[in-house]
Amino acid sequence: MLVLTLFIGMAACKKDEKTTISSFKYNQKEAEIGTTLGFAYGQTDVNGVYFVSMEFFEKTFTVHYAGSYPDSLSGKGDALFLTFLSNKQTEIPTGEYNFKLSSAVPSAFMIDGDQETGLIIGYDATSAEDPTFVEISGGKVTVTKNADEYEFTFTLTTNINTTITGYYKGKPVIYAEKKKKSVSSQNWFPKKNQ
Repeated sequence: MLVLTLFIGMAACKKDEKTTISSFKYNQKEAEIGTTLGFAYGQTDVNGVYFVSMEFFEKTFTVHYAGSYPDSLSGKGDALFLTFLSNKQTEIPTGEYNFKLSSAVPSAFMIDGDQETGLIIGYDATSAEDPTFVEISGGKVTVTKNADEYEFTFTLTTNINTTITGYYKGKPVIYAEKKKKSVSSQNWFPKKNQ
């Protein structure tokens, strides 16, 4: 009888445990993350500091590949882009990353030229209309890297005084810049609208 009681108690505890899903929240919406891609864009204008971008796509998107490299996107939804400054060429080491506008500081995430940091809302890959682009203006991202698995926890502020929060855990592939000849061939880089 004692064994049965313990088994029932353990089953009830497991039922109560909440699994944290990979998602980002903005306003009243929580977007579950499907595909996450990383891109290593090479060295900044500072020796030993590199751009590494992480792109978190809502589960409603499908990424299509050509020659095992991301080539195009289909679907409709939201996407979050975070460009990190790293002292590693193709990875983001464990640490706390704070928003900066300068490319001289490792352990930061930022906006710089073509390497955008922001939230794209309501992107439709079949439409010629530009989606809404919300710029990040502050916040913090905590990164935990264990072998090839990453865990990101973020609280971000935007240029329109709103907040984006989120969490991701998984094993994204980080692609090297040399394979990415033209951003125009990848449909998930729409223009910013002001």
